[in-house]
Amino acid sequence: MTEKPKKYARVSQILHWTTALFVFMALVVGTVMTKFAPANMVDQFYNSHVMGGWVLLVLMVVRLVARWRNPAPEEPEGLSPARAQLFKWNHILLYVFVIVMLSSGLGILSLSGLSIFPGGVTAGGIQKVPPIAVHDIVSKFVLLLVLMHIGGVLQYQFTKGNVLARMGVNIFSKK
Repeated sequence: MTEKPKKYARVSQILHWTTALFVFMALVVGTVMTKFAPANMVDQFYNSHVMGGWVLLVLMVVRLVARWRNPAPEEPEGLSPARAQLFKWNHILLYVFVIVMLSSGLGILSLSGLSIFPGGVTAGGIQKVPPIAVHDIVSKFVLLLVLMHIGGVLQYQFTKGNVLARMGVNIFSKK
């Protein structure tokens, strides 16, 4: 039996940080476009949000393929059984909820009779269709899971060990 690696493969590290950036941007742009965008820019925000969603969907598919081809390292040492379960389920639920959020976004566009591709999406064209509620609620869960993920990583990083090195970041090591 082969031993599991100590850190994620480089491709997985790059995909992780790129996905994190696009999830962050999707949450920010989604909030701005629905709450704060000037009226003359709302449609641009919607189209940017759709473009970012497509990039995120491609990233998620590539991540799943990369994860299948490159085994994940063992969980960080010293996790209690409860924390090990939180670690596992946070990762699983992040994948699931991001994919549900992307799917509901496509559902909103499709059921509103709009193109699922950026360029022709208008705020006025978005209809009150059921996926809107799913998209809104799931976005809050994605934000919560991301914050839990960041909190868990930072707590471990500063109390137990250099867990960020698993994802290619060595700036906070205790050397």
